[in-house]
Formats: sequence, C-alpha cells, structure tokens
Amino acid sequence: MKKSALFATAIACVGLLITGCQKNSSSGTKNQDKITVVQNATVDSLDPILAYQNTSSTVVANTTEGLYTIDAHDKPQLALASKVKTSNHGLTKTFTIRKNANWSNGDPVTANDFVFAWRRLSDPKIASAFNFQPGAAGIKNANDIVAGKKPVKSLGVKATGPKTLVVQLDHVVPYMNKLLAFSDFAPVNQKYFQKTGKKFAQDSNHLIYSGPYQIKDWKLGDNTIQLVKNPKYWDAKNVKIKNVKLDIITDPEKAAIAFENGSADYVHLSGQLVSKYRKDKNFVNDVGNFTQYIMFNLKKPGLDNADLRKAISLSINRKEITTHILKDGSIPSHSMVMKDLVKNPATGKDFADESTTDFYEYSPAQAKKYWNKAKKATNLRSFTLLYDDSDPSYANVAAYIKAQVEKHLPGMKVTLQQVAKKTRTDKMSKATYDATLTRWGPDYADPTAILSMYQSKNDSNYGRWANSEFDKLMAQSDQTTDQAKRYKLLLKANNILIDSASCPPLYQIGAPVLERSNIKDLPMHIAGVPFFFKYASIK
Repeated sequence: MKKSALFATAIACVGLLITGCQKNSSSGTKNQDKITVVQNATVDSLDPILAYQNTSSTVVANTTEGLYTIDAHDKPQLALASKVKTSNHGLTKTFTIRKNANWSNGDPVTANDFVFAWRRLSDPKIASAFNFQPGAAGIKNANDIVAGKKPVKSLGVKATGPKTLVVQLDHVVPYMNKLLAFSDFAPVNQKYFQKTGKKFAQDSNHLIYSGPYQIKDWKLGDNTIQLVKNPKYWDAKNVKIKNVKLDIITDPEKAAIAFENGSADYVHLSGQLVSKYRKDKNFVNDVGNFTQYIMFNLKKPGLDNADLRKAISLSINRKEITTHILKDGSIPSHSMVMKDLVKNPATGKDFADESTTDFYEYSPAQAKKYWNKAKKATNLRSFTLLYDDSDPSYANVAAYIKAQVEKHLPGMKVTLQQVAKKTRTDKMSKATYDATLTRWGPDYADPTAILSMYQSKNDSNYGRWANSEFDKLMAQSDQTTDQAKRYKLLLKANNILIDSASCPPLYQIGAPVLERSNIKDLPMHIAGVPFFFKYASIK
C-alpha cells in the first residue's frame, strides 16, 4: 500500500483518547457514546481518490462506506452491497446495492456512484496515488487506462440498473473483497460532486456521507475532526459509539501523560517511553503495519550498480537499530512483505519468514567484498540520504546508517538531509534524490500490496527499478487461480526484489500501546484502513 504509499505512504500507529475518564491510570471511560482518536498525521484530503495519509483514509472509510468493510476480526463484510453474484468463471461480479443505502442528503446510493468514483480513480489525468489499485483488483482494462492506452470509459465497471453494479475482471483476484474495503473504492455522488466543484471535500459543508458517521464543523487544515453518527446510515442501529473525535497530536509524551491522568485510554508509545511502561498492566506490544526501507534512485549513476547497493545493505546492523535505537518492539525485516500479513496456504508459515535471500543480514565482510567490486565499476564515492521530519526516530536511524556505511565502506561518504514529508515524497515522485528512508504499508492482505509497486510500469516505482523476470512472475501470479502455485510465484518475486537491493527492507515498526480493557472491538488492522469505528463499543 502505498501510503506507502504507498500507505506510500503513511499512518503512524495511533492512540485513542477517551473523553470523560476518571483521573487514574487504571480507569476507563464512563461515557459510552464518545471517543477521541489521536493520530500524528494530518488530513491531506477527504476526496476518496486523493486521500493519501492514513488519517484521511480512516475518515473516508468511516464516513463514505463502500461495497465492503472490515470487521473487528479482520474479516471482510458486505457493506453498501447486500449481495454479490459471481459468474463467467469468476470474471464477472454483480453487486446489488442495498435498497436502504442512502446519502446523508437523502439521495439513494446508486451503482453509478461507484462507476463515477472508480473511473476517477483510474483516470491518469487525475493521477491518484492509488490509481494502481483497480488493476490490483483485476478490474478489466484498469492498467491500460492508467497507462493512457485506453479511455477511462472502457473500465470494466457499469451500472445495469440503479442498484446493480457489474464489474468485469481481467483475472480472478482472491483478495478482491479485502481490497474493495479500502477507502479509495468509496462511491462518489456524481451530481453532488459536479454541483460543489472545486469546493468538494474542502470542508464539512461540501461533503455528503454514505457511512456510519458524518463530519461536523471541519475544514481542510484543521487538527481536529469530529465524527458524529449518521442517522441515515443503512445500519445505524448497530453503530454503538455516537461520537468519534480525531485529534492530531505529534508528541507521544503528551499522550502518555494523558493516559496517566485518565484522559486517554489507548495511546501509542514511542521507543523512548517503552521501557518506562513495559511493566504497566495496560502495556501491549505488537508489530505494526509499516516496513521501513532504504529506497535507492536507480537513475542516479553509481546507485544503479547492484554491488554498491548490496554493500550498503550488508553494512547495516538492523538488529542494533531495533534494539538500541528504536526500542519500541520493531523487528528486523527479512522480506519486502511484512510479518503477520500473509500465510502459506499449504503450510501456514508466514510469507516473511520464507524469504530465502540474505541481503538484509548484517555482514561487514560481505559488505567489503561487494564494495570492492563496486569500486571497479563506478566512481561514486558519496550520496545523500534523505529522510523526513514526521518521526523523531528517523534522524537517529539515518545517523546510524551513515556511521555504519562510512565505517564498513571506506571512502564512501554519506550526507544526511532532513526535509518535510511532502518534500520527500515530491522528490521521490520526480526521482530527484539519491537514497531515502521510506516506508510502505499494505492496503490489503496480500503480497502484491507491496510487490506490485515495484513492477517496471507502476507509477509508485519511485526507485525506477526494472526486472523482466520479476514482471513476468507478477503477471503469472495474476493469471493463476491455484493459490499454492501463486504463493510460490510471489515468494520468488519477493526474493528477486530483495536480491537486487534496490529498496532494502530495514525493520517492521513496533506498535507498543497503553490501552484500557473497556474498549472493545477496535483492533488496528495491519492492512488497509486501520480502524472501522462501526464495530467498536465501550463496556
């Protein structure tokens, strides 16, 4: 996911602040109607196809519901669709939109709302950061449309009736229901969109809603987003929490203090705070939903040399980063694809644990070997490592990488450059960088959520890496319905990508939190939209 994007992208782990709490660290909220969710990324847009930050996708998914949602047990559930019929050997999906599905302005939700929205998502002129997803879902002609080879109207989606949506596929995608739960597949009311014009989604006065919540008193740039229960939502009777407030708070220490004084009930902890709270009965630690990478710009002479990239990757002790710098439960990455995302359908083993490559391992001797080979092929003796200011740990990680590279690759100099996150992503999209710390999170639970971004023609391939065998394996995985065979193809593609050292994985972020036991059914999903508040309650 690019948020990766992908995802790409980019949610940091979040904290929940529950209002109306008692004033001690073991208390919980007494107010069962209201919660406050704290995130550290601002809303960049609430237009479903332009919403890039995970804060944005969380708001969109909870206010503009699509065909599917993800329940508290990480299972996809039909949402605005009441049923789906599969035909034509799995290549045709016919969705029936619920009769009682309406927009908050009273208009019925129609099949055309999805046709209009998904065509916008695929339109190369709009250039959504997630425009690769219709192709990932297997929707007919999507990839050719994004590439400018076919007109937008040729997208394999049409309305055959007010409440009947027919989706034609190029190939069967086993995880399609999970992917369609992501926020960029949300419907858009065409008449309302055209009426509001450039004001669409700029504030709460220029939005209408199809989901369990609507937005109150908000404009783009605000650091508080108030969600209130949508009375016209088709399943409003099962929405237990009436008010969800999202606050943007970037200082984890302030969140921890709020937990201690009873005004916070679910708080993400930074690495510096984990040791303080590790023995607290409310402490919970788990792996998070992003992997941190070093992405190299292969358009940069010298960095297009695989031996040089491998030397850099092998010179970095990932275990030391996670244990001594981050100290937040992050784990060294063994794969392009994170742990706990995908299991081998035949054995149940984790995809991330089955990677057979070793270019993520720390080996000064091997680093020196590749460095000596690289020096014969390129005169590059310095590069700039870019990182952004969205997380205080990035500066320490970047400084450590600089020290390791310069220690183990004599003669190589690393210059560090910190920029705003938007500046970093702009430089990545324009290929005006040398190397950068970046992270990706999956938009759906499948290896292709990460791997597809490295296909040679993918717009999110910011490193400009290209490998014909990798592309062939990815294409083959799209065409096979044998899940065991497909898994092997994707694992082989994963290993080729790591062996190239074009974007070496560093670590999968930790997700340490303090949480109270009276918050029920609000897990942070490792793939896609992190929270669906519809299923949550306070006991």
